[in-house]
Amino acid sequence: GYGANVPTTAKRRLKQSVHLARRLLQLEKQNTLLARDLERQKEEIAHISQERDKVNSMLNQVQQPYKYLIESVQQRDSQILAQKERIAQHEKDISQLNEEKKTLLRVKNQMAADLERLLNHREELAAMKHMLLTLQGQPQGDSLPQKQRKTSPEKSVTNLSVQFHLPQEDGKTFAPKPTVFTKEAPAQGRKKGRPTKAS
Repeated sequence: GYGANVPTTAKRRLKQSVHLARRLLQLEKQNTLLARDLERQKEEIAHISQERDKVNSMLNQVQQPYKYLIESVQQRDSQILAQKERIAQHEKDISQLNEEKKTLLRVKNQMAADLERLLNHREELAAMKHMLLTLQGQPQGDSLPQKQRKTSPEKSVTNLSVQFHLPQEDGKTFAPKPTVFTKEAPAQGRKKGRPTKAS
């Protein structure tokens, strides 16, 4: 409405200029305030955008653990199944080892029994050897020196020979020859056992 009412006098023009200047200052001030408000709004918009991005990221992170948990559970189930199969195999191996252990124990006991029987047979054989030596040494026991009579059974057995003769056919009958026990004394023993002649 200022352009329509143009003042005619200088005083009115001066007042009009002052009024326009004040109006301009007010508008500039409002413009400055609006510009500041606009910048603040832009900053708020940027901040809201950042918050939105954070919220979206959090939502994605919240959704990812569910998928991760599902995959982890499936993986654990597979591991548990594999462990069960491995345990079953170990139990089978343990059972086989126990059977082998029982078998080895039986073999060990059998070997111990065989060894005991062999030792008993060895004692019996030693007794029989001693008996044979005693029977064979009775006729010449008094003429032999004391040291020669006390020779060990093992050494005497080496010099003892038992001769068995097969039966000979005489017409229709068989006459088996008697068993002869001979003892071959060592040469050194015979020399020591020979009595010396009195001069």
